[in-house]
Amino acid sequence: MAHVRVPRKGVTQAELATVLGRRLGGSYEVTPNGHGEVTVRRGSLSAAVVRIKEVPGATVFRVRGGGLPVYRIGTARRVVEALRRSPEFRSV
Repeated sequence: MAHVRVPRKGVTQAELATVLGRRLGGSYEVTPNGHGEVTVRRGSLSAAVVRIKEVPGATVFRVRGGGLPVYRIGTARRVVEALRRSPEFRSV
């Protein structure tokens, strides 16, 4: 499981899903699931689940892979990279 801490508070599921969808492109299916999580899928064999956690002065995204081991590592890694590069989460 990877953790990405961003200096912005109050990130919503809808906002996270929009940003990930834009950053990852059309080959990924990004879906908020209503439980403080967003699921990212690339086909039926790979997925990543992103949980949103609020901490004082920031938001932490917890990313874990799902699906077959070979595929889930790549999907989770791409999600983590997209979160780290996203200027939308840089503002305080």
